[in-house]
Amino acid sequence: MPHTSRTKRPTIQKRTQVTDDDGWTHVASSGSVRRVMRSRPRGTAAIIKDSEISSDYSSSNQSEPVLVPAEAPGRLTLPELQTQFETHRRRWESSESWSRLAGVLDERLKCRKLEQQASSSSSEAVCPIDAIICIGLGSPSGFLRDGWVDRRAVSLYQLAALASIKDRVASTTNQTIKVYAQDPVFNALDESLLAALNMDVLQHPAAFTHITSSTMLFCPGAERKHLELLLPSKPWLLFGGPLEHADAGGVLLEYVDCAGSFCLPVFEALEHAFWRMRLYWIESER
Repeated sequence: MPHTSRTKRPTIQKRTQVTDDDGWTHVASSGSVRRVMRSRPRGTAAIIKDSEISSDYSSSNQSEPVLVPAEAPGRLTLPELQTQFETHRRRWESSESWSRLAGVLDERLKCRKLEQQASSSSSEAVCPIDAIICIGLGSPSGFLRDGWVDRRAVSLYQLAALASIKDRVASTTNQTIKVYAQDPVFNALDESLLAALNMDVLQHPAAFTHITSSTMLFCPGAERKHLELLLPSKPWLLFGGPLEHADAGGVLLEYVDCAGSFCLPVFEALEHAFWRMRLYWIESER
């Protein structure tokens, strides 16, 4: 058979984009994968079921996917998961992000306590926070979407932040603070880890009923549609966001309008674990 000198046309590799729960868009071909950060990260949030809560909640449930507990690696044990958590917590607490956040949190707690004492006729100790409610943390141990998405490091760093905040509030106020966590993707290992940290796991929608004007809402992974259900209760503190980039009007901007805020410095160890997040607090004079 005669040979040909014609140049073969290069094979065009098909590229696809897949967005994971950390807010990263993976652009993949057979030869490479690159990651592009979306303008706002997205996390796993609570699922609203119309048979379990009020009509306000059920109306937002029309297109919700059904989430199940994340699948943990078969050989992962609780002691190993606790070791991983402590490693992430040490990195978090040695960061400028935590140092700056802790200072702002201390200041807000002290101001709030003085305000409450000034307005109370009782001599009993007043705690600025009645509880910390965590919604949409994700699974610190397991994989989502049949093992494709690995956001365990994100969840571990966010859990480290929650534990640090819990202990900081307790030391500043000299009172024990209850922490409640809710996410449908928690598995048995996650629940054991949270229990070891003295955090109570609640089944949906129980956490929603615990939110008051004295609550701290910890929701680094909550989606906008869920924040719109949570923020009308005007929780005094909120960690998450950012909320400023919401469309004009609406519940989110109403909350921002009556709140002060502090933006976390970039967390160098894993930037998108706290991408553009803020600590918000309701200003008493507004």
